[in-house]
Amino acid sequence: MPDRAVNASAARPPMRLLMLAGAAGLAVAACGDRRPSSDPEPLQPAAPPAGPLADPVLDRAAILAAVDEAASRTAAGLPPPSVDPLANRRFRMRIAFGCLGPEPAPPKDVVDAGAPRWSRGPDGRSIRLRFTPADWTGGDATGPAVEGFERVGGVWVNQPWMRAEGCPTPGLPVLDAFALPAPPPVALALLQAEGASRLGRADDRAFTLTLRGQGDEPAPAPAQGYRLVLEGRLTPWAGGRVIRCRVSRADARPPCAVGVALDRLAYEDGATGETLSEWRPG
Repeated sequence: MPDRAVNASAARPPMRLLMLAGAAGLAVAACGDRRPSSDPEPLQPAAPPAGPLADPVLDRAAILAAVDEAASRTAAGLPPPSVDPLANRRFRMRIAFGCLGPEPAPPKDVVDAGAPRWSRGPDGRSIRLRFTPADWTGGDATGPAVEGFERVGGVWVNQPWMRAEGCPTPGLPVLDAFALPAPPPVALALLQAEGASRLGRADDRAFTLTLRGQGDEPAPAPAQGYRLVLEGRLTPWAGGRVIRCRVSRADARPPCAVGVALDRLAYEDGATGETLSEWRPG
């Protein structure tokens, strides 16, 4: 019987060859399974634009919050910041008025300059809005006059404890309110440098507007009063500060005035926000 025995080492390929063949097969399989991906590469976020972002316009709430801080520091005897962060910031202050109806003429010993008002015309059919800046060229409740400005006008910020721009909740009638002690004043000082715009000058004409009804109808009374709108830039005016406060008595909040340079003054309807009239430099 012939010998059928086979030399195993001769019939079996060397182990090194098997390993190489296996590696090659894996490489081929990997290449065969690789398919182009349908998902795009993730986008990198765009770089932010160069340069600082524009500062937002400061509204009534922001200005009154800054006044509160300045009054607190003054009352505590603390020095103001070495650099005023409010300097040259844009602002827009709205002052609601006439919320309880037409305002009668104040008593003779009450000066109404610096506060907007509205009243009926002599015929009872038209409505007249009027605002005259107070004359603070010689000084105001927060201190003496400062150098560098030809004129300083003043406007009182009514309800300085209220951040909202609309009318307050009705309270005492206006006639009774005149007899009450005046609240701690907060005001805007309208600054006019030599040769600057005459907008808001204390010695100029008043800002007046007459409203008439349709046809023979009388002008309707406003549903929520009117608003005086003052826009411009906060301006350092007393020792490099935008807000100047003065301690008048230890048990009361110091009065404060905010230095501003106006570039727009307007009347708005208190209910709709519609601009009724406006004034600009020039």
